[in-house]
Amino acid sequence: MVPRALESSLGAPIDVGICSACSLLWFHRTSCTRLGPQSVLEILKIIGAGSERPELQASLKCPDCAGALVFTHDIQRTTHFTYWRCLADHSQLISFSQFLLEKNFVRPPSSEELAKLRSAVRVISCSQCGAAINLATDAACPYCRAPIALIDPDSVAKAVRELSAAGTGPPGQQASTMAGSTVHEAQMQAILSQDRIDKSDGRHDLLEIGLGAIAQLLHGLQ
Repeated sequence: MVPRALESSLGAPIDVGICSACSLLWFHRTSCTRLGPQSVLEILKIIGAGSERPELQASLKCPDCAGALVFTHDIQRTTHFTYWRCLADHSQLISFSQFLLEKNFVRPPSSEELAKLRSAVRVISCSQCGAAINLATDAACPYCRAPIALIDPDSVAKAVRELSAAGTGPPGQQASTMAGSTVHEAQMQAILSQDRIDKSDGRHDLLEIGLGAIAQLLHGLQ
């Protein structure tokens, strides 16, 4: 993992390990709930860079004490998400997709979006386990039951506007380009791009593709 010191909501930086190859985040002696808004957007950029996602081992160990990590179900407001935690309180390991859930950056596709996906893409990859989802018959992954989801453009745009208002993000005029409609259009264009579909190996991870498009917008606001 690549270590990073990121801003926390409490002021002091927190240590985060980022493994793009495995799509995982390790929060050392803390949790992702303590991330500051600027740090959340920094992680969105990293996730949006994309990577191959290997299958995780059935048993994961804490890098600090080598103890087994416990798979944990949690809830943030009304959103359910999962992560692995160390029983010795060396904090938590969370996948990119579950991090997005915890931060309320995902939503189900609308009926119109789902119809477009069924027409153009047909089969997608589960953002959680990588299994194939047939859009004609399935509304969730047939293996891990994770629902079909897209990045929520309004949540991303809101995060950028809040940073701008606080004086820690892009200037207001630039932040205005991150309106929900702009983010939504960038995401759907990337997902439905015929050129990308033609060159694809058949793997269509909606969250990964959408984040890639949104990450380009975020980098453009720097």
